[in-house]
Amino acid sequence: MKLINPLSFLIITHLLTFFYQGVTPQHAFYQQNSCSVSLSGGSCVGEVLTVNSSEPVQSIMWMLNGVSILEQNIARQNNGVVVAGGNGAGVAQNQFQNPAAIFIDKDGNLFVPDMTNNRIQKWAPGAVTGTTVAGGNGIGNGAHQFNRPTGVAVDKDGNIYVADQNNRRVQKWAPGATSGVTLASGIGSPTRLCFDGNGNLYVSAQSDDRILMFANATGAARVVAGGNGNGRGANQLASPTGIFVDDRNNLYICDTDNTRIQKWVLGESSGRTVATLSTNPLGILVDKTDNMYICDYTGYAVLKWPLGASSGTIIAGGNGPGSNPNQIKPVGIFMDEHNSLFVSDFDNARVIKFSNIYTGSYTTLQSGVYTAKITTANGCTSISNPITIVDKIVPQINITADRAITCTNFPLLFTANIRNGGSAPKLQWRVNGADIPNANAATFSSASIKGGDVVSCTLTNLDQCVSNAVVLSNTLVPQDPLEEPNVQISLDQDDVCKGSLQTFQAMAQNAGTNPTYQWLLNGLPIIGAQNSRVFKSNVLNHNDVVACVVTSSAMYCQANSTAVSNELTVKIKPILTPTIAISTNEKKIYEGLTVSFNAVTQHDGDDASYVWKINGNIVYIGGKNFTTNTLKAGDKISCEMTVNTPCVSSNKVLSNLLPVNVIKIEKVIPPNAFTPNGDGINDVWNIDELRVFPNCTVKVFAKNGSEVFTSKGYKKPWDGFYKGKVCPVGVYYYLIVLDGRQKLSGSLTIIK
Repeated sequence: MKLINPLSFLIITHLLTFFYQGVTPQHAFYQQNSCSVSLSGGSCVGEVLTVNSSEPVQSIMWMLNGVSILEQNIARQNNGVVVAGGNGAGVAQNQFQNPAAIFIDKDGNLFVPDMTNNRIQKWAPGAVTGTTVAGGNGIGNGAHQFNRPTGVAVDKDGNIYVADQNNRRVQKWAPGATSGVTLASGIGSPTRLCFDGNGNLYVSAQSDDRILMFANATGAARVVAGGNGNGRGANQLASPTGIFVDDRNNLYICDTDNTRIQKWVLGESSGRTVATLSTNPLGILVDKTDNMYICDYTGYAVLKWPLGASSGTIIAGGNGPGSNPNQIKPVGIFMDEHNSLFVSDFDNARVIKFSNIYTGSYTTLQSGVYTAKITTANGCTSISNPITIVDKIVPQINITADRAITCTNFPLLFTANIRNGGSAPKLQWRVNGADIPNANAATFSSASIKGGDVVSCTLTNLDQCVSNAVVLSNTLVPQDPLEEPNVQISLDQDDVCKGSLQTFQAMAQNAGTNPTYQWLLNGLPIIGAQNSRVFKSNVLNHNDVVACVVTSSAMYCQANSTAVSNELTVKIKPILTPTIAISTNEKKIYEGLTVSFNAVTQHDGDDASYVWKINGNIVYIGGKNFTTNTLKAGDKISCEMTVNTPCVSSNKVLSNLLPVNVIKIEKVIPPNAFTPNGDGINDVWNIDELRVFPNCTVKVFAKNGSEVFTSKGYKKPWDGFYKGKVCPVGVYYYLIVLDGRQKLSGSLTIIK
């Protein structure tokens, strides 16, 4: 290994602790044996500590409060910590089956394509189990399924993009969605995804030997590398897999079957080889100092390869196949903001984290006292000066106002509420983005502020270890004195009967403590209906319109002091008068004849009852029809109707009194002739008295003794027809048996 010049050896790293007696500065040298080391850097969490050594360093042990937290070796860093999976291959939420290329979002959430389980798992920082955020519904090509997901990326809005390899598509899953939408299809084995700093999405199409770019992760794809067939030319690729775009829009590609890393400046027609391997690279990323980190899949290692170097150094793995902490089969790689390297270990169903991979520097993660112990290449050891790291505080400011409306006579009072303002917090009130001179107190008021102005306040904390020295408050936008009273009226009951009492109530807002009211009927003031929020009336008519005017008593500025309420159109049902009239269709009522009476009614509703009476005595309780055969001369029929319909003048109504004339049959005398000629006059042989004898029999014979008509009862008189034909003119003979004993016989003549 080439030794590094002591004066140029710079190393970045995280929180280290140890106090040395007699040391006062934050940057000092400690002499041990023939080598010396100093530790420099900031004093706040998140800042980088750097080791400076008088001799080339072989290893560094970082310590926090005297306890070792990380050992860095200039050659490699073998042992990582399992942060996801590691519980054997399986389908449980704490397991994977072949985790592929990974992604970490800004909040430290780890997204893992669980390839054989056809799902995307999300592991929160420190979690011991994952949750399925996409797929997990078996293998398939449905919108809620995957077939071999191999790559994942997440945009700033939390949308998840998945390389669904065997379905030849890229799927987009919105946060919380139960299915995805297809961003692109027909891609030859989409394998890896990544975003550039402008939100453009890149996809490696492995079997198409090209890299695609989707501007803003939408629309049609554009080929940005390869696409010239499978080959080893500078403009060709062979089964590209891992991809990465740096801050300068350089595209790095794992040209897997060509066992090389290609650097392709976006917009150019060919790339150049920046690393040549003897094995198959599957993952690539580049740090801000142009060091490449390469997943050497068949070499079971992660290589650190400085740009321009002819070879790389193993910094993780490199110990062959196996499941020990220093053994990996890497397919995906990602670096978080703390320079920690995350590696998906394909065969061991786990993701391993290698912290602070920059040897010589450490990014502090928590407060405490940090020191660094170095061991040089010749075996000399030395411990650095201590540096105390404190947590960064977050200044906060929130402003409130005593009310929402402002005007010259009643200006608003704004108050600033601050947290973590520091030893000498400075406030500056602002209106519409401009500083207000001499407005630096905790409260602020100005008569010149008008509605629509934007009021805010800045808080400045100049203490050390502050996340943001200057923070801006929330904004408040006062309203002009547009507030005016309003009133809504309500009605206790509607659709009532004429004469019913109705009560209206007014509910006023922004009207002060003692508003006045004026009720209106059809637009006109109601005399006597003032100064009360309640109005009652039982003399309203149908479709009358009621409203109310309120006059505010508020003791602050309002655009208008009066307001008119909503209008209520009342529904009033008229008072109805039920009526009943009875009648019968019988022109002649014979003694013993069954007679039907019918009631004709109005406004009786659906559930009326009827009591029929003869000579004032109840004879039937039921419906509108009444039948009897016991009538006698001089009887009087009536009916009393009871209704349950609302809004009627009376619930009980008595019908007209219907006297009946009952004819006593002394003798039945059949007509001796009729004329069945169809002229509507005397067309049938009508014997009206036979209605009293419902069981009578009537027979008619021709001269030759043949029977031409017979009837049981005589509801339908003979029409002179026999077997469908009119009988000839002439004399016929009849036999009538009235009640089984009385018989009548005689002749009748059919005349034309």
